Amino acid sequence: MTLQAIELDMSEGFESLSEPEQLFIEAAAEHVRSFLSRNRNVTTLLGSDPQAFCLGLKALRRHGILRGRNFCDWGSGIGVISGLAALNGFDAYGIELEPAFVIEADALCRDFSLPAKFVCGSFVPAGIDESFGVVGTYGATDWRITRGRDVYDVLGRHCSEMDLIYAYPWPREVALYEQLFDLAARSGAILWLYRQGEGPRLLVKM
Repeated sequence: MTLQAIELDMSEGFESLSEPEQLFIEAAAEHVRSFLSRNRNVTTLLGSDPQAFCLGLKALRRHGILRGRNFCDWGSGIGVISGLAALNGFDAYGIELEPAFVIEADALCRDFSLPAKFVCGSFVPAGIDESFGVVGTYGATDWRITRGRDVYDVLGRHCSEMDLIYAYPWPREVALYEQLFDLAARSGAILWLYRQGEGPRLLVKM
């Protein structure tokens, strides 16, 4: 791999959340409650830490690490992280396999007039060897195989144009996310892996 870990002290020069960030996070929590009440077959939504994400973005900017402002969330759920990225000035894109989540993400960001774009499908770009998609755990293999279309064409931004890619993998799938990022990202791009209880894992493509 051509990835290098980034050691970043998120607490250095601590900044609080802005009022728009706080309002958006509160609204997102209400969207989650409403979504679950309307979709009884979905018992929970796997969510990362939006507050930590906002503070982490500020730390990345403070250290001048980010190459540009193209952001992509691999597995964007109802759009909380992508919405916060858009709120912080990024061109934000979310890719999500579950259609109902994409609809909810569009509604959430529309409520705040945020230009984040969401698409339903696999975040694995066309041209990646399909053998990658079968190296799965927890039975989560299908969503890693691009089927029928390249969602990046729909978004109007290729994976190789993204400057910051965010994901929340199952613990045993971390290496697969890193492998895909190494194959698909451009030099200088950053992969941000959220790990509950462990802090983020940040990697830059060399």
